[in-house]
Amino acid sequence: MPRGGARPNSGRKRKEPALKQLAGTERADRENEVGTPASTGAMICPLHLSDLAQLHFESLAKILEEQDRASPHYAEHVALLAQRLEQIQRYQAVIEVEGDTFTSESAKKIGNQLVVTRMVRARPEVAMLSEAMRHAQSLIAELMLNPAAALRIASGHKPEAGAFDEF
Repeated sequence: MPRGGARPNSGRKRKEPALKQLAGTERADRENEVGTPASTGAMICPLHLSDLAQLHFESLAKILEEQDRASPHYAEHVALLAQRLEQIQRYQAVIEVEGDTFTSESAKKIGNQLVVTRMVRARPEVAMLSEAMRHAQSLIAELMLNPAAALRIASGHKPEAGAFDEF
């Protein structure tokens, strides 16, 4: 099964704007210039965030401002990441205190005998922590706040031409 997202230059090719004009199918609302940056400005923290999530939001907003990539349009996305980071801390605290497993007991009466069955299971917080970490990692990548994205930002998105690009 293929993995890793879309391949470069795959999919349907875009029609040139001049051809769209000739065919009469041009729509100004669908024509966005490639590489147009989002409007910059201060990111305002949404009111629904808790105190801890607001701290995460402020630190993420500061990082984006330092990189000159902060935009009010990203505030809700950053707020979602801040909430996930808060959840990760909460779930980790529960797991550290309670442990990552619990024991459940069930008793059945079979004839005149009482049979007790003990099962060791993973705490629900373990699965919730895993999901929150996966989602946070995805949001960090979308906001380009991971090391791989930092290298792409520093060197540009287009790789250098190679000797075998013709193939």
